[in-house]
Amino acid sequence: MRTEQRELLFDSITRRFFVTMLATVLAIPCIAQDIDSGPSFEHVPLMYRGPDPTANYFLPHANGFESRLARLPSPSEVLPETQPGASDGFIEYSEPQEFWGEEMPGTIGHVSDHKDGFFQKIAFTGTYIDRGSLSSFGLIELDSSLSVVVPAPTREWPMLITPAFNVRYLDGPVAPMLPPRLYETYVDFVWVPRVSERWTAIIGVAPSLYSDFEISTSDAFRLTGKALARYDWVPDQVQVVFGVLYLNRNDVRLLPAGGVIWNPSLDRRYEMIFPRPKLAHRIDAGPGYEDWLYVGGEFGGNSWAYDSGGGIVDTVTLRDYRLLLGLERKLNGGAGYRIEIGYVFSRTAEFVSGIPDIAADDTALVRGGVIY
Repeated sequence: MRTEQRELLFDSITRRFFVTMLATVLAIPCIAQDIDSGPSFEHVPLMYRGPDPTANYFLPHANGFESRLARLPSPSEVLPETQPGASDGFIEYSEPQEFWGEEMPGTIGHVSDHKDGFFQKIAFTGTYIDRGSLSSFGLIELDSSLSVVVPAPTREWPMLITPAFNVRYLDGPVAPMLPPRLYETYVDFVWVPRVSERWTAIIGVAPSLYSDFEISTSDAFRLTGKALARYDWVPDQVQVVFGVLYLNRNDVRLLPAGGVIWNPSLDRRYEMIFPRPKLAHRIDAGPGYEDWLYVGGEFGGNSWAYDSGGGIVDTVTLRDYRLLLGLERKLNGGAGYRIEIGYVFSRTAEFVSGIPDIAADDTALVRGGVIY
């Protein structure tokens, strides 16, 4: 009886926590006017994406002039004596030699990767993974999140807060039977203290629920997190990242993370980071937008608790590896949209209860996403 009472109390506290956090942050659109008058973040050195701690957990901030620049004047243009405005096709201009020491008149600068105030982004992503065969299983992944940033305690040491709700629809074999739906909900807190000109810490924790919502909350609750450091080896060109991700999955508890980010030019960005590398080339740009073509990789899956029948709790862990080819349009303020196609391999579904594991077919992936 005491065990049941503890579970009920835990369920109540956990549910109230998530409901309070989600309601607070989702009320942001209703108070947008007040938010605009809040603190301005000139450099937010991290934009967290996605429910998985292996997702793009950082984007080094650009230098001040690059973040604001829409384009530089061409050699044939005569610079006005006064600062041009947006109506003239400019956001802000700078001397060409300020671009990492390169004299590149007419070069298109980068759009900003973050907003200046409290609200940062709303993101929606949909992924379709084909079943492959009757003995395999397919997935539809729907992800939604909202991100805000607050001083902690100063604007130079921001904290990103990201509540999210995601669902996984499974189309699987009859034996063993997979649950038809699995849910993820979390509130991710990521603190980014810039301890010196070149060193930045990335520390995060995310209380989360992973379940089919048919079982006790205590069985579904998990804590995930990350502890990373970034060193600006060559400012604005080369960054070194290292640390660890606490996935707290049944198959992987801790995962080392790190690598090198190299920006050899304005049109190339190579994130050689495990476990999510990404090599990107900019193929077009103009005032307020950039188009990027990229290839990348992902470590997919997670662990969920679910009702396997008759109130018996089991845990399933889905795992796969993904190779992606994508096209992304970036807009000012970190907004944009993308489409990806990919190849998914080494797919498995593993059960804690001893149900035979499923080795799924290699298959294809299609994904679309939008960020505001």
